[in-house]
Amino acid sequence: MLHVNRLNWFAVFKYLVYAALIVNAALFFKDDWEAASHLFRDGLPLARIIEGFAASIDTAAWVILLLLFELETCQLSEEVLTRPIGLVIRGLRVLCYGVIVYAFTGYLGKALGFGLYAPAAIPDACAWAMKQFSLLVELDEYQALTAGNCAGITGALFISEQTRTLAEAGTLIQATRLAWVDVVNAGTWLLILALLELDVRPGVKGLFPGWFATASRLAKYLLYAIIAGAAVYWGIFGTLLDFWDAFLWIAAFVFIERNVWKLDEPRVIAKEETAKTLDPPSRHSRRS
Repeated sequence: MLHVNRLNWFAVFKYLVYAALIVNAALFFKDDWEAASHLFRDGLPLARIIEGFAASIDTAAWVILLLLFELETCQLSEEVLTRPIGLVIRGLRVLCYGVIVYAFTGYLGKALGFGLYAPAAIPDACAWAMKQFSLLVELDEYQALTAGNCAGITGALFISEQTRTLAEAGTLIQATRLAWVDVVNAGTWLLILALLELDVRPGVKGLFPGWFATASRLAKYLLYAIIAGAAVYWGIFGTLLDFWDAFLWIAAFVFIERNVWKLDEPRVIAKEETAKTLDPPSRHSRRS
């Protein structure tokens, strides 16, 4: 009974983490919406929607992908997955992969976009307020530049004519660093995803040498360490939401890794039993 209760509590905690990630997706959409209202005041072109809503699109795709991994590694049997529902799950996963890669280009475009800022020709912020520029407060956060708040801006100024935004030097440097941390984080998760995909595909993993499983596990330790480092950086220099979200994703994929480990147990046992059946001990072995 105690063992069952522990499993129940583990499941409750796991699904609470999943639910918190869904809430975070809504919060990221709220932040992206507010930022896009400043960056794209004349309308958001469809071709640039990923720049305005990279975090929202990325998080939504990852949440769907996480739930699909949960179904495949924990909730559905291999027999069920051989039916059409398995093809549907795999098709949705491929779609999510495409969206995640697309979101990665959005993070990259956003980071590169900060390189478009140039020293302001007019050092007076109030002069730019008359031209209806926005002020960069921090990464993905802007406020309208008005006659009421422009007088307090006295540092070196940089402008982006493309997005019609103004930034103080210190704010621009910190936002640029955080944007590149987003790029590193997103790219690292893509590598983790590739390795995890091999883990849930025993037929594909069997094509690699025996040492590959150990190398894959060690590589994932390193990649998760990079993710944890990004989370710490966000916790110190970024927002609480970014830190909290990174922590939740690490916890969520620990659950998925556990699911994969439990999924592999019966496969290993079955493989050993098959080997014993096909290669019984010889009567003339050394033990006889």
